[in-house]
Amino acid sequence: MPYPVWRRVAWCCHLLFALAVTWPGQTLVNAPAPFVLGLPRQMAWVAGWIVASLLVMWRLDAARNREVARTADGARDGSKTARAGADVG
Repeated sequence: MPYPVWRRVAWCCHLLFALAVTWPGQTLVNAPAPFVLGLPRQMAWVAGWIVASLLVMWRLDAARNREVARTADGARDGSKTARAGADVG
């Protein structure tokens, strides 16, 4: 996916993360038993959101690096498409 799409995905994921680990979302998993991977359900809930956040940020960084490399390659080969929206004439 292109970089702007990953930015939107990252914003949505982190907003959902904030809602999921605070009062309205945390009440969904507010019980010490059953255990998930050896953790109480609340801790597993937060750990899952942290892992999801790390994955989204990893993909966002990869998309950004591709965007920067593509822009640098365009500037290096002399094409006039190095900067999107630039007034080239």
